[in-house]
Amino acid sequence: MNLFDSEHVSRPYRRVDVCILLIAALVAVAVFMIDAFTALDIAVAVFYVVVLLLVASTGSRAAVLSTGAAVAILTLAGFGFSHDTDYSWDAVARCVVSLVAIGTTSLLSLRNLTNTAQLRELIDLLNLTHDAIFVYDLTGSITFWNNGAETLYGWPAEHAIGQHIDKLTQTRFPNSETEIYAALVDRGHWAGELQRVCRDGRHVTVVSRIALWRDAKGKPRAILATSNDITLHKRMEMVLSQRQQELRAAIDTIPGMVWSASNEGEVVFVNRRWEESGMDTGTQGADLWQAIVHPDDLDRMRCDWQISVASGRALDNVSRVRQRDGDYRWMHIAAEPQYDAGGAVRRWYGVNTDIEARKIAEEALKRSEAFLVDAQRLSKTGSIGISPVNGDMLWSSEAYRIFGYEQRPEIEPSLELILARTHPDDRAKVEAAHQYSDAIAPLIDIEYRVLLPDGLLKYVHYVAHLGPPASTDLAYVGALMDITDGRQTQEALARSMAELAHVTRMTTLGELAASIAHEVTQPIAAVVTSGDAALRWLRRDPPKLDEVERSVGQMIKSVKRANEIVRQIRAMAQKRPAPRREVFLDDAVDGMVQLMAPEFQRQGVHCEVHRPIERPRLLADEVQLQQVVINLLMNAMQAMSGLENGPRLIRICTEVLEGREVRLSIQDSGPGIAFEDREQLFRPFFTTKANGMGMGLSICRSIVEAHGGNIGADVASVVGAVFRITLPLYTGPQESRGTAAMNGALSGPRDEGLLRNC
Repeated sequence: MNLFDSEHVSRPYRRVDVCILLIAALVAVAVFMIDAFTALDIAVAVFYVVVLLLVASTGSRAAVLSTGAAVAILTLAGFGFSHDTDYSWDAVARCVVSLVAIGTTSLLSLRNLTNTAQLRELIDLLNLTHDAIFVYDLTGSITFWNNGAETLYGWPAEHAIGQHIDKLTQTRFPNSETEIYAALVDRGHWAGELQRVCRDGRHVTVVSRIALWRDAKGKPRAILATSNDITLHKRMEMVLSQRQQELRAAIDTIPGMVWSASNEGEVVFVNRRWEESGMDTGTQGADLWQAIVHPDDLDRMRCDWQISVASGRALDNVSRVRQRDGDYRWMHIAAEPQYDAGGAVRRWYGVNTDIEARKIAEEALKRSEAFLVDAQRLSKTGSIGISPVNGDMLWSSEAYRIFGYEQRPEIEPSLELILARTHPDDRAKVEAAHQYSDAIAPLIDIEYRVLLPDGLLKYVHYVAHLGPPASTDLAYVGALMDITDGRQTQEALARSMAELAHVTRMTTLGELAASIAHEVTQPIAAVVTSGDAALRWLRRDPPKLDEVERSVGQMIKSVKRANEIVRQIRAMAQKRPAPRREVFLDDAVDGMVQLMAPEFQRQGVHCEVHRPIERPRLLADEVQLQQVVINLLMNAMQAMSGLENGPRLIRICTEVLEGREVRLSIQDSGPGIAFEDREQLFRPFFTTKANGMGMGLSICRSIVEAHGGNIGADVASVVGAVFRITLPLYTGPQESRGTAAMNGALSGPRDEGLLRNC
């Protein structure tokens, strides 16, 4: 992990230690054999030092002590075996030298083990800290790497030691690396924030403290660095800064002049809204109020503020505040104190709210109340408020006058006072109406008579509805209208109404005549067209009797349709509901397209019918639907009659919309609709044709709206005009097969494709 490869001294023997001990034993045996049984005249026992060094490398003090004693005994034994009783001074000297070497080596090994153990304990202490601590030499090569560094950066010591610190962690310095190392050499230390990359790719910000270690001669030898991860702290600082900016932005957007003041009352902060007053926001302080408050309100404002600061009570003041343009606006100046733990005022927080509109509204309300009193007097309409819970009432001045009471404090409005002035024949009705109000009825609407003590009879109309409970305790707000004058004019009004009814009948007859003339002309034209076709088929050689039969059938259907149109117009005029049944929209469209097919061919019109696979069902009057379709088809064909060049195309499209609706679009390739005519297309008697009456589209709209739909017109995307009809789908039960088959027979065979040309 660090500067040392071995572990603590007291650790158990590793496998490599056992091998070392075996080698040391073999060396000891070899030295003993050479020393004891050879005639070498040298200090062979000195080589026991090798045995001691090998044993010392295991890190065991006990092994060193036992080995020292053992090799000393072996030295003496070898000396005895090799010399018997012939001891020369040279041999004794060699033995003593060997013993001294053995003893010295043992002592040095023990001392080295002690120092190593102490150093290792210091290293273990460094590993206990959460700080990342590492040492690297002047070339940047790592020589020590503690557990904190491994935890922070992710690299184990075995991988980190020997690596270049800046390359391993991809260090990014706040300043030039050269400047930092120059400052380190100059001052001996440096501290700052660094950006580093961990083993897993995470980018971290660390506070690094670097110290330069010098030897006894003052020469730089190594660098000690400690690092603390402050990534989360930096992120929190960034978030806090962002929140502060957001809070400041939010305060600046508050529609009020926000401010804060010290406990002594000196304004220390204002938001951006203060700039609207034309005040330099850098001049906060005691003179702030003098700069913006109207001179007439300044003394009262200062007095209120001084009282609040001295007493610690909230500030509540209304004054006029100067704006950038020099005008003054009414402001509600309010402030609340913030207390510290001891209960003393620490700071004041306030806001000036613009109440100019409220002031204007209050003045307007006063004027309105005065106008209301005059209006009620002139219109003879009084106001009554009723609480159904306890029966409390409020009367306006005009209500007192209508009931013939004087408006005095001792006269409290009540139901008893109303009944006292009510005509005897109407009292039961009035009392029942007020009892009904106890059941919280949404509306009270009655007319009754008021009989005054002097015999004057009045007719009144009382209307009341539930009032807003959030704004008043009164559940009912009503109007009492004196309609006596109205009753006197009823006879004259009846005569006028009779004359107006006569004029209205005449106008209605004119509208019906125009509608019948326009709508009956369409099937009559179809009869003429079918009759001409029948004659042409009869004149052929041989005659086409089946085609003649088809044309006669179309004539009969057209005549029936004309009769049905007259019946429907009469029904609409009499406001009787037309019979409705299940109708397939495509069948109604196909029937009208088939009816118009000969005329399309004669006019050179190409008709395309687009429809969805599913058949949209409607609950409608089929004749009225066909009337709408044929009106739009005739208009489209007539709009293209003046085209000299280009195709004459009518495109009919049926599509089912979301929301249970179906849309029918009829588009032509004519000249389109003039912009100034779009708003008037569906108005009665508006037409762009030379001989038109302007009732067709108006009737179409009436029919479509009567079926709960809508109709509109627009310019097509390329050429021509588009009329779009939207109708609600029928979601009721399916008709019987016989009815559906009959509908199909009336409109001809159905083309199952999406496109039909005619």
